[in-house]
Amino acid sequence: MAPAWRLRLVYFLYYGAVGITLPYFAPYLRDLGFSGSAIGTVLMLAPLVAPAAALGWAALADRTGAPERMLRLATMVSLAAAVFLPVARTPLAVGAVLLFQSVGDRAVVPLLDSLTMEHVRRSPGHGYSRIRLGGSLGFAVLALLGGGLLAWRGDRPADPLVPWLILSLVAGYAVAVRGLPHAEPVSGDRPGWLAVRTLLGDRRLLLLLAGGAVHWLACAPYHLFFGLLVRDRGLPPAVTGLGMGAGVLAEMAVLLAFPWLAGRWSLKGLLATAFAGSALRWLALSRAESAAAVISLQLLHGLTFGLFWSCSVEAMSRLVPATLRATGQALFTAVVFGAGNAIGYQLSGLALDHYGRAAPLFAWAGAIELLPLLGVAFLMRQTRFG
Repeated sequence: MAPAWRLRLVYFLYYGAVGITLPYFAPYLRDLGFSGSAIGTVLMLAPLVAPAAALGWAALADRTGAPERMLRLATMVSLAAAVFLPVARTPLAVGAVLLFQSVGDRAVVPLLDSLTMEHVRRSPGHGYSRIRLGGSLGFAVLALLGGGLLAWRGDRPADPLVPWLILSLVAGYAVAVRGLPHAEPVSGDRPGWLAVRTLLGDRRLLLLLAGGAVHWLACAPYHLFFGLLVRDRGLPPAVTGLGMGAGVLAEMAVLLAFPWLAGRWSLKGLLATAFAGSALRWLALSRAESAAAVISLQLLHGLTFGLFWSCSVEAMSRLVPATLRATGQALFTAVVFGAGNAIGYQLSGLALDHYGRAAPLFAWAGAIELLPLLGVAFLMRQTRFG
């Protein structure tokens, strides 16, 4: 398999696992009897581990010049933990599995992204967004397939199909990474373990990380409780899958269009658009009642993730030197998907217990989304990074 297609396959399987986890795992835990705060706490463990795991694996990758080898090891750690997921049925057991799985799982995206950007650098005509589309496709296909299968099985409470699907996809990408090509060495001295200090000295990067973390915090109710919102509205799980699929189609369209968008507008303006569209999405979703409204609002996912992620990757490529590529991607993962997720998950779980339903959480998310729009976007106008 050609390197670009092998990378697409890994993205497909990894984000396919995410496509099962995000919409269906929290309802699965709810059916096991977990409270909202227990769900938030259990799912917060992965983001808490993310900073150390992502930065540790990335530092090893940059130090050894072998990110593909570190990626293989990280996925094997993730698989070794995930095999226990189908039999874990208490908060302590599920939390332990997710904690150890995250030690490897949290390194996959930054290492895979660094390998993809290296491949794009030495392969004219290939673009990051076009390879990353494999992940969007995997998310959409598996979210739709998962919803259809759960509905076909009669919407069973705590259906064991959910953890088994997650395990199967983790095993799939752990096998697929073994065919990735070796990364070509980057000229220059190998960075030391404290090289992250160099990155943190860049005010432009700090602003990007701060805005991304707040944005991702606001996304937590969607990542945790979109499936519960659909259930609260009296709608079937198939609506969850269709909504996820619609969102990823919009995400794919934005990823394809991003080179054209970036050539005509600044990254600052595009980021502000992503934040504004996300605020509108959450506020409208908190009031949506029908299946048509819920599904159609998912088209704004093209801004929430597609545009936000594309802008972030482009900004990181401009701000981070090649010798620190894996470390830079890991730092972004640690702060945005680690700290942002951890705080957002815990607050969302507590809020669900307080309100007893998911809709108010989305209204709060819309309000929080205004912070990066009004605050960080304004500060970025004072800083030159595109």
